[in-house]
Amino acid sequence: MEVFTAFIPILTLLFTLAPLVFAVWFALRFLKIQTEQNAILKKISDKMDTKNNHAS
Repeated sequence: MEVFTAFIPILTLLFTLAPLVFAVWFALRFLKIQTEQNAILKKISDKMDTKNNHAS
């Protein structure tokens, strides 16, 4: 029983840090995906601009 009570602070710390670590990981991953999407959309926009400039 004493061994179990020694793990309680460790478990509390784990359950407190796990959501924080997940939130930071999610935010960084989301920002990376958004940056990649913006780069792709910029390329598409540039291609459309060059097509429109040559057509007119």
